[in-house]
Amino acid sequence: MKAPIITAEEIRTIQDVEDWRNRYVIVDVRGKAESDVSVIPGAITKAEFEETIQQHQGKTVIAYCTVGFRSGIYAKKLGKKGWRSYNYKGSILDWCKNQLPVVTTDGEETNRVHTYNSWYSVGEGYVAVHKRSSS
Repeated sequence: MKAPIITAEEIRTIQDVEDWRNRYVIVDVRGKAESDVSVIPGAITKAEFEETIQQHQGKTVIAYCTVGFRSGIYAKKLGKKGWRSYNYKGSILDWCKNQLPVVTTDGEETNRVHTYNSWYSVGEGYVAVHKRSSS
């Protein structure tokens, strides 16, 4: 059984509600090297989520990664533990395909996106970064 899927449009609708952070948490399950480049606005890292998990009890988790594979595994794992969780299939690459903003972990807008490796590309207006070029 797979985790339920959520779309970019649905995430943007959630983010348009003023107090969305009281009901949802967006979790970037990528590694530190990846999330250090950029994240979806409002997201926290998997490490941050797990360190502050008690603060998020009762919230719906929206997990994402590069394309949705790792986040799908994580969302399914959370679901088995009783969390309401969704996988953002397509993840940050789909976010960029939809021409949506990404930010640094400090909250500053950027056009750089870690693509995990050179197999993946980002849309026009974004700069792809992968492991070899992220050092």
